[in-house]
Amino acid sequence: MKRYALWLTLLLCFLSSHSFSATPTSICLSTCVELPKPALRVVALNWSVAEMLLTLDIVPVGVTQGNGYRKWQTNYPALPKSVTEIGSRQEPNLATIAKLKPDLIIGYEFRHRKILNSLQSIAPTLLYRQFPDASQTSFRYFEQSQKVFLGIAKAVNKTEKAQSTIETLYQRLAELKQQLSDAGLANTKISFGKFVGMGYGLRIFTKISLAGSIIDELGLEYTWQNGLPGKDFTHLQLEQLPELNNSHLLLAGNQVDGERMMHSPVWPLLPFVQNNNSSDVPPLFSFGGPLSALKMAEAFSQSLLTWQENSHD
Repeated sequence: MKRYALWLTLLLCFLSSHSFSATPTSICLSTCVELPKPALRVVALNWSVAEMLLTLDIVPVGVTQGNGYRKWQTNYPALPKSVTEIGSRQEPNLATIAKLKPDLIIGYEFRHRKILNSLQSIAPTLLYRQFPDASQTSFRYFEQSQKVFLGIAKAVNKTEKAQSTIETLYQRLAELKQQLSDAGLANTKISFGKFVGMGYGLRIFTKISLAGSIIDELGLEYTWQNGLPGKDFTHLQLEQLPELNNSHLLLAGNQVDGERMMHSPVWPLLPFVQNNNSSDVPPLFSFGGPLSALKMAEAFSQSLLTWQENSHD
């Protein structure tokens, strides 16, 4: 908690999260915006932003692929049906966005930088990084998502609620860490994967991912290191899965037709299957804010505690 308190103090100083005044207030992530007053009509160009806004009790006026949010983000917090659809995450509909008359648009650096000028002609646009660039060797999504969350909170004048949300997250992480330690699971080697369809096989997340950080915060040891260039995950095909034999695999609930791999006659022969060194967790969103992080921590802890209990029956 001391490390978190110091980090939060420094971050809040960086964001200079004072109250709105007569002069414009600046918020900087990958881009900077100046707002004369709190943003009320906010467009979310991705599901992470939609989640963070809803966590702050702000319903976005527009969101990309709302049904995707309801499936892949797991609809937590729930996205109202009344929110306007504004096209795909890769190609948001600029005309629809303009009709919404937003005060603020928020999206990803890697997806929306190419249309930044067009977005800025509609409203102030705040972009942020989801993945590290080549120069960022210490980038971790867990810390980045909190910085983004606090920046969004400042823009909508919800800093106090954002701070409280993050404090609750760290308090619960500490409680779950103690539970796992008391159960004799401290320092257990862990990896986390999920099926995403499209022929990609099993997506395995790296140590710099949200899952990697949550595992470390819980007093466990995340093992998988190798990701795709500029990403915090990679994809393993069936013949590569024996590489997971040095850790306990947390396997997220199936949201696609990925069970074909599990139905292969090879699956029961994999070391982590034969050694009962895997356990299931419900569908989880790997790129969200504090609520997704908390949901992930709860799911990981419960899965491991249940697996341990069943293993000793």
